[in-house]
Amino acid sequence: MPPSSNDEPRTANYEPRAMDLTIREAGPDDVETILRHRRSMFQAMSEGTTEELDRMVEFARPWLARMLANGSYRHWLARDGAGRLAGGGGVLLSPWPPNPLDPSTERAVILNVYTEPDFRRRGVARDVMQTILSWIEGRGLRSANLHASDEGRHLYETLGFEATNEMRLKF
Repeated sequence: MPPSSNDEPRTANYEPRAMDLTIREAGPDDVETILRHRRSMFQAMSEGTTEELDRMVEFARPWLARMLANGSYRHWLARDGAGRLAGGGGVLLSPWPPNPLDPSTERAVILNVYTEPDFRRRGVARDVMQTILSWIEGRGLRSANLHASDEGRHLYETLGFEATNEMRLKF
């Protein structure tokens, strides 16, 4: 993973630099907040009807609770100094075979990065991402993948993400 934009290595103890933020790891009591963010993220990208978003949340609820409980999904939430929820994001860890350039047996996929509308363009998503990337790097993984929205693409590029040769087939 490339170093951060200031050429300093990321560390597991990244301190938020935007506003007065506190970032903490989410737990089982945060499932509804994460689901609200996930729904809002897709809604902001004009993906899915109300019915499709409702169904997604319904099916995601038990999955998310299970993945948070077994540690294969980790999520962080950011709050401002007044305790208001500012944003969040997470990472899904999946078993993955090593390849010639990466001996890791896990793959990190970053998902559900969302900033509340009142907090956008204030560094919240960058701080959440730096927290996630520090955690991934601290785990010894050498890369992370994500799908970027048009609005988030610039941020991810400034963090060192590059387009890849990934392809998708929809059924």
